[in-house]
Amino acid sequence: MLRSVINIRLIGLLLILTLVCGGAVADVEETLTYQGNRARIAVGTIKPKADRCTRDMAAAIGEMLSTTLVNTEKFIVLASQEEVGELADEIDLAQSGYVEEGRGPDKGLMEGADLLITGAVTSFEPDAGGSGGGLGGLTKKAFGKVGIDSKTAKIEMDIKLIDIRTRRVLKAKTIKAESKNWKVGMDGGGWTEDVAMVGDLGMYSNEPMEKAIRAALAQTIDMVSKEVPKEYYRYQGQGQYTQEYGGGQTAPAPNAPAAANQMAPTGTATATATATATSSAKVAEDMTIYSKYDFIPGDKVLFYDDMSNEEEGEFPFRWNLERGVLEIIRMGGEFWIMCTNDGRIRPRMKDAPLPEEYTVELEFYSWGDENNYSSFTISWVDAKGSNIAQYANSGYGLNHTMISVKGKTIASKSLPDFTTKGPHKMRIMATSRSIKCYLDEERVANIPRVDDFHPVGFRLETSPDWRAAEKEKYCLFRGFRFAEGGKSFKDQMAETGRVVTHGILFDKGSATIKGQSFKTLKNIGDMLTDDPALRVCIEGHTDSDGADDFNMTLSRQRAESVRQYLTTTYGIAADRLECQGKGESSPIDTNDSPEGKANNRRVEFVKL
Repeated sequence: MLRSVINIRLIGLLLILTLVCGGAVADVEETLTYQGNRARIAVGTIKPKADRCTRDMAAAIGEMLSTTLVNTEKFIVLASQEEVGELADEIDLAQSGYVEEGRGPDKGLMEGADLLITGAVTSFEPDAGGSGGGLGGLTKKAFGKVGIDSKTAKIEMDIKLIDIRTRRVLKAKTIKAESKNWKVGMDGGGWTEDVAMVGDLGMYSNEPMEKAIRAALAQTIDMVSKEVPKEYYRYQGQGQYTQEYGGGQTAPAPNAPAAANQMAPTGTATATATATATSSAKVAEDMTIYSKYDFIPGDKVLFYDDMSNEEEGEFPFRWNLERGVLEIIRMGGEFWIMCTNDGRIRPRMKDAPLPEEYTVELEFYSWGDENNYSSFTISWVDAKGSNIAQYANSGYGLNHTMISVKGKTIASKSLPDFTTKGPHKMRIMATSRSIKCYLDEERVANIPRVDDFHPVGFRLETSPDWRAAEKEKYCLFRGFRFAEGGKSFKDQMAETGRVVTHGILFDKGSATIKGQSFKTLKNIGDMLTDDPALRVCIEGHTDSDGADDFNMTLSRQRAESVRQYLTTTYGIAADRLECQGKGESSPIDTNDSPEGKANNRRVEFVKL
C-alpha cells in the first residue's frame, strides 16, 4: 500500500508537469532517456520572502520542482515531510488491525534521501515593466496584426543543495529569471499556451510570470544536475546500489563515483606507482579509428561559448547577430543555439590578427536524415568584415565538406556515410605550415598556408532545410572554441620542466579517456620513449565547478588513467610515472569565465 500511495502521488505530479510544461520548450525538443544511476533527493520547504509571493505560491513552486526532478529520471524523488506524515498515518492504520493481514505496509520500509533542496522566493514581480514592442526574433507564431503590448515578469530564488547526513551545503545559488510575453490587443489573433499552473500560480497562466517561473525551475534543475557529486548517484534500481553512501571498502574506479569517505583531503592526492582501481576499469575509449587523427586543441583558450548562464528562449548573449532568427533552446536537458532560417553571427571578441598557430572547434547536431539538406559554415573574416575563407559542411546527411579561400574552392570531400543522428564536431587546426580541417575523426582537408591571408576573426553561418518548419528540424549548434596553439611538448619540457596539455579529454565526471585524445597521448608517449631517463609526475587539474573534495578525487583518477594508458600502450615503466590529483587547487586562469575554466581543465606532466 505504501508503494501504491507513493506511485499515485508521483503519477499525479507527472500529470501536472505534462499540463504545465508540455509546450514550454521549443518544438524541436526531444526527450532523451537517462540510463545511469540515480540519486535520492527530496524537496524541502520553499519559503516566501517576496511581497507578492504567498506561502501557497511558494509551495506550488516546490511541487513543480519535485515533478521536474522526477521527469529528469536522474533522481529518486522522495515524499516531502508533509506527505510523509500522511504516509505514516497509512502505516499506523495498517498496523492497527483494521487492514487485512499482510496487505498493508510495514514500518522501516521508507527510503531516506541523501540530498535536500530548500530555498526561498526573494523576488516575485509579475509586472516588473512593459512597453510596446515587436515580435523580434521569437519563433512562436503570432496572428494579430496590431496592438501588440509587452509585459515583463521577474522572479528570484535562493536555492540550497544540502547533504542531509552531514548538513553540509553543497551549493547555494541565486536563481534569476526574467520573461516577456506579448498579447494581441485587437481581434484576429494572439497566442496562449493551453496549460495550467499549479495551485495559486494558476492566476499567472499564459502570462509572462508563467514563463519566468518555468525558466527559474529550468535553471534550478540545471544547477542541481551539475552540482550533485557523482558519488550520490548510487542507486541502480531493484534495490541495488553501486556502493553504500559513506561506506564501502574498495577504491572508486576512474569512471565511477567515489564514496564520501574515500575522497581525498584538502591538498594534494598522491598515488603510488602501482596502479590501483584503474586496473579493473576501462581507462580509455577504443582509439583505433583515431590512429590517423592528428588534431590537438590549442593550449590557451581565447573564446569559448560553454552555454553557461544562458536563458531559454533568448538570443545567445556571447554572440553578435548579423542576420537570421536564433535563440537558446533546451534539448535532452542541454542548451543549444537554434537557427530557424539563414543565420549569421559573430563571436563577441575583438578583431585582431589570429595567432600563428590556433584551433577552432564547433559542435553541431545532425538529424541523421538523408532528406534534410542543411549547412554549417565557419568563415574567416578580414578587417573589413568580409569572408575571405570558409569551411562548410552541408548536404543531405551533412557529410559533404568544402574549403574555399578567396572565393576559390581549395578542397572538397564527401564522406561515404551520412552523419548519424546526434552531436558531431567540425574542427580547424592552423599551423605555420598548413590549415587542416576535420569532421569528427576524419581529416577532410590539408592545405598549405595561403599568402596574403590576414583574418582577424570568425563568422558562423547556418542554413536549415527549406522544409525545416514542417519537419521541426532546425539547425542546432554550440560550443564554439577558439584557442591559441603552443610550443611542442619537447620544447615545453626543456624550457619549463613541465608540459601543459588540454588535449587529454574526459566526459564530465568521468575518468575514462576519450578517443579524441589519441594524438596528444601519442606525443607524450613518444617524448617519454625518446628519453628513457625522463621521469614525470602526471597532474590532473579541474575547474572550480562541483565540490572541492570530489574534484580532488576525480583529478587523481584521471591522472591514474593517463598513467595506465601510457604504461599499457607505450610500455613506459610504471616507476617513471607518478600521479597527483590537484583538483581546483592550482588554477592557471580565472574561474570566472568559460575561457578561464577551460584553461584550468588540464593534465600536466612535471619533470621529477
